[in-house]
Amino acid sequence: MKTTKTPLPEPLPPTASIPEAGKIFFGAGKEKAYRLAKAGAIVTLPTGPRTMVALLHATARKLGLVV
Repeated sequence: MKTTKTPLPEPLPPTASIPEAGKIFFGAGKEKAYRLAKAGAIVTLPTGPRTMVALLHATARKLGLVV
């Protein structure tokens, strides 16, 4: 998995849109971010029948970027 070399936002917000999370963690565009979320690389939380938000702290932990 490729991660970006840019530092994480300080403080890291608890949630963001899936495209924002894809850009922060993978340098990915919108379509790739949604594919990463579907594959489970970006941890998401359903907020409605068709909407989700990315859980940034859980994704960063999963990638080993924070403890």
